[in-house]
Amino acid sequence: MKLKLPLTILAVLALGGGLAFYIIESGHGHSAETAGGHDDHAGEAPGAHGEKAGDEGAKGPHGGRLLADGDFTIELAIAEQGLPPEFRAWFTQAGKPVVNSAVKLTVVLKRPGNVTDTYTFTPEGDYLRGNAEVYEPHSFAYTVVAEHAGRTHRWEFDAPEMQVTITADAATRAGVVAEVAGPATLDETLSVYGQVKLNANQVARAVPRFGGIIREARKALGDSVKAGEVVAILETNQSLATIEVKSPIAGIIVDRDVNAGETVTDGAVLYTIADLSDVWVDLNVPKRDQARVKVGQSAVIHADDTGTDATGTVSWISPISSAEAQTLVARVVLSNADQRWRPGLFVKAKITLAQETVPVAVKESALQSLFDFTVVFSQHDDLYQARPLELGRRGGGFVEVLKGLKAGERYVTENSFLIKADIGKSGAAHDH
Repeated sequence: MKLKLPLTILAVLALGGGLAFYIIESGHGHSAETAGGHDDHAGEAPGAHGEKAGDEGAKGPHGGRLLADGDFTIELAIAEQGLPPEFRAWFTQAGKPVVNSAVKLTVVLKRPGNVTDTYTFTPEGDYLRGNAEVYEPHSFAYTVVAEHAGRTHRWEFDAPEMQVTITADAATRAGVVAEVAGPATLDETLSVYGQVKLNANQVARAVPRFGGIIREARKALGDSVKAGEVVAILETNQSLATIEVKSPIAGIIVDRDVNAGETVTDGAVLYTIADLSDVWVDLNVPKRDQARVKVGQSAVIHADDTGTDATGTVSWISPISSAEAQTLVARVVLSNADQRWRPGLFVKAKITLAQETVPVAVKESALQSLFDFTVVFSQHDDLYQARPLELGRRGGGFVEVLKGLKAGERYVTENSFLIKADIGKSGAAHDH
């Protein structure tokens, strides 16, 4: 069936211009009528021995497609109610049932990408049953061969569905991009919230050995100081001697509790100095996830207001949970040489709980919902075929493919919604 349809209006609007690419060819329906579900909309009329079938298919009493060669007829169906899809076949000659054990039946399916599947049959009840699952998509070219009473009957016909053909130039102009499916490392992550805090191991206080009157308070909040730098001058109460109060470390003044002329006691804290070259990020882990968080796990820290991301490692887990919030603190130490991580800042984080490499994965952004399936669109030169997938684990923008696509196959990763829209418009449907 040949169609030539304009690309969807949606595509034109999304691409901001008059761009439209055309569907050169579209097929639909199941090649074999389905017992218990499939309805063939691309049915082929029974054809003569050795000839291709016509355009319209006839249904048999089991809902399958009828293929006739002279007075010999096969009803071929795909049964899938409550079981994986499988072929079933019934036979008549001159309108009378043929004993199924007297027929040798072979069905060869050629799928997009030149993938060929061959099915043989064994008797079961009043029909022959195919030896393997007829996996999705049910879009293929048929070769059916039946041997009976010394004669060979052969039919060939196409039954495409959920596919379109798009020229390479048109696909390029529409921004359709395809990549190769293959192995990927999936990250299992936990999203949590937390707060940036001073590294308590790098905080010091400037204090006088003796009490007295502050004659000079040299530093303000936010000032930088060097280790050993004088930050205040004090006149002692006892001897009226003048002494210097020095910063014990290099860092930033983060707290000041002194003014000139004030009287202070022995050991009073005049300034608090912090080395901000690194900071702590205390992450609050909910009770249900605490057993999965371990020291050594990687964490990506994100600050919404700055758009800043950084990666660190869980270096410490509190042995005590918060009684009020029922959370546990998992601490990440972040390098902060440029001082972009300011203590007090609230952050979000993703802790990587586990990593696993899977043999086949696709980008989550490539997935589309089509009819009753979650699909990607495989590319076979100019042909784009919907591929229903059975999916597994997700992580890092990828999702594991358990069934439906093999490593090395090309699939659409960008603007896949355009392919979906055109399949929907063209009537290349999948009916159950």
